Amino acid sequence: MNKYVSALFSDCSKCTNYGLLVLRIGIAWLMITNHGWGMIIGGPERWAGVGKFGMQHLGINFLYTFWGFMAAFSESIGALLIGVGFCTRIAAGLLMITMLVSTNMHITTGKGSPEMALAYAFICAALVVSGAGDLSLDKKWFAAKK
Repeated sequence: MNKYVSALFSDCSKCTNYGLLVLRIGIAWLMITNHGWGMIIGGPERWAGVGKFGMQHLGINFLYTFWGFMAAFSESIGALLIGVGFCTRIAAGLLMITMLVSTNMHITTGKGSPEMALAYAFICAALVVSGAGDLSLDKKWFAAKK
């Protein structure tokens, strides 16, 4: 087999870490620019609307402003944390939950497609399992000292 083809299929931890870096930055950029920034600066009135719209489809009829803020937080601050690789598993977990609520809302209302929210949820689930990789603040600050 050609050495280039062999290299393509070899175990490459450096390649994995670069792949995780690209994934984290890409998800952070898309989430912040398309969802999170507008929601976080929208303030309590916007948070209450988002919270009510998302949570009523789960039968939760209280603390709408809190739930909306948590969605705004996970889609902005959480996405930023994922991008830089700090507290990645926690931030990805919060964002995954937000995207699952969004998926449910799309399915129950029939408005829009749940595809993107579900794709974000799967990506976040993968980051919860894999972590941020070596090219992250998690690795720099939380790695066990040897």
